[in-house]
Amino acid sequence: MTPDEHSAIAACQAGDLQRFTELYQAYLDPIFGYLYRRTLHRETAEDLTSTVFLRALEKISSFDPGRGPFRAWLYGIAKNALTDHLRSAKQTVDIDTVLDLAGDDDSCAHAKLAVDAERLRSALAALDPMKREIVLLRIWEDLPYREIAAIVGKSEGNCKVLFSRALDALRSECGGAIALLFLFPFLR
Repeated sequence: MTPDEHSAIAACQAGDLQRFTELYQAYLDPIFGYLYRRTLHRETAEDLTSTVFLRALEKISSFDPGRGPFRAWLYGIAKNALTDHLRSAKQTVDIDTVLDLAGDDDSCAHAKLAVDAERLRSALAALDPMKREIVLLRIWEDLPYREIAAIVGKSEGNCKVLFSRALDALRSECGGAIALLFLFPFLR
């Protein structure tokens, strides 16, 4: 935690909620990206991001730096907001997404990439939810194991083991397509 972040949190906890803007600006893009990559829907991710920061502002007094970094606390709020949303949302397909996926490029390379991406999506979906979350936090969010452990409520060592087992399962299922896992964050 940077000194500026620490002082902003302390000020917020002391009642100076204007300093929350600093935290919001520092974490807006990472939290939005985290939620967007899980919903694949811009408006939903924007709504959830707003919910996350509203909850964080309401609960800033309960943040305890002794229990883990602020970033892990904030990602935990994001994970809970996403879980709440997924429980209450009905599965629908956005027509724009379908049209974008259809595209108009018939090249073999594009077709192979699409097939590999679908294999990877299926393999990720087949993972145990905890393993999937650890993989996404480690690779897509580039979080250290210490913060992942705080977010998912497991030990750091257990997170490393689950990450390794998840990658083994993905390699087994996808072969070379697993390389796409590392590219997905950049293919928005």
